[in-house]
Amino acid sequence: MTEEKQQKFTAKVRRGLVWVHTIAAAELAKKKAETTGVRIDGFTASELADVESALTWIEQNREMPS
Repeated sequence: MTEEKQQKFTAKVRRGLVWVHTIAAAELAKKKAETTGVRIDGFTASELADVESALTWIEQNREMPS
C-alpha cells in the first residue's frame, strides 16, 4: 500500500470511529436512562466496562474536525 493510500485508509477509519462513538455513546446513554436499577439489560458488568473503556479511548484519541 502506498503512503497516500495508507493515509486515505487511516482517515476513513478515523471518521468511522467518530461515527461509531457518536452512535454508541448515544445508545448507551439511552439504555442507562431507561434503566431503573444498576444493571443494563444485555450487558454483563464486564461487557459494560469494556464498552465504556472503548468509548473513552475513542473520545481521547479521535481527531477533531478542522
